[in-house]
Amino acid sequence: MVKLEDLAKKEYEVEYEGSKYKLKPTKVWKVQPKGRKGFVMALFRLPTGKVVRKVVAKVDEQGNIMA
Repeated sequence: MVKLEDLAKKEYEVEYEGSKYKLKPTKVWKVQPKGRKGFVMALFRLPTGKVVRKVVAKVDEQGNIMA
């Protein structure tokens, strides 16, 4: 099973306004409405200073992260 800490250490490709960046997230959290599939959201700070968010993983009904 994948943990949030593991996802926070990983580098992701983030696309913003046509530019692609390889970044590590500044914050990672799980979003899961009751009884439904959820997802893992991450915040990234771009070199320009902007902050963007991106879904980095899916979560099943039991709360297990599927990377």
